[in-house]
Amino acid sequence: MALLGPWPGLWLIWGVGALLVWASCVDVQRFEIPDWATVGLTGAALYWIAIDPGALWLEHAIGAIFWAGSFEIIRRVFIWRSGFDGLGFGDVKLMVPLALLCGPVGTAQMVFLAATAAVAVMLSVAILRRQAIAHIALPFGPFLCFATWIVWISGL
Repeated sequence: MALLGPWPGLWLIWGVGALLVWASCVDVQRFEIPDWATVGLTGAALYWIAIDPGALWLEHAIGAIFWAGSFEIIRRVFIWRSGFDGLGFGDVKLMVPLALLCGPVGTAQMVFLAATAAVAVMLSVAILRRQAIAHIALPFGPFLCFATWIVWISGL
């Protein structure tokens, strides 16, 4: 009911949700996160940190840098080991606003939830298609966006 009530920040919650859905839909179609979705989410996250007295801006900023850097390291190691891109740079950029929204600890929960959901979906698709999981490509952005929505909303 809190998502439907007269809370003044309600437009921010639904605006962030709309941007997360848009980024997810584009990622499913093109395996690409739109730059404008990342910019919009970053602006909304910074605005939320500025107006929420409980949000520690330095902690959220350090978390955003840490998580984006970690994803970039994972992306580069994967390319180096496999020879192809398994985690796109759009996911790395997307981690900045998502970590700003969730904070460093919430982002750890969000990444765990997103990874668990992605593995479950990939296993299901592999079983249904009778195909090796290594030959299945799914965008990770929608899992990150959905998990962010759950973690961010539950922390409000």
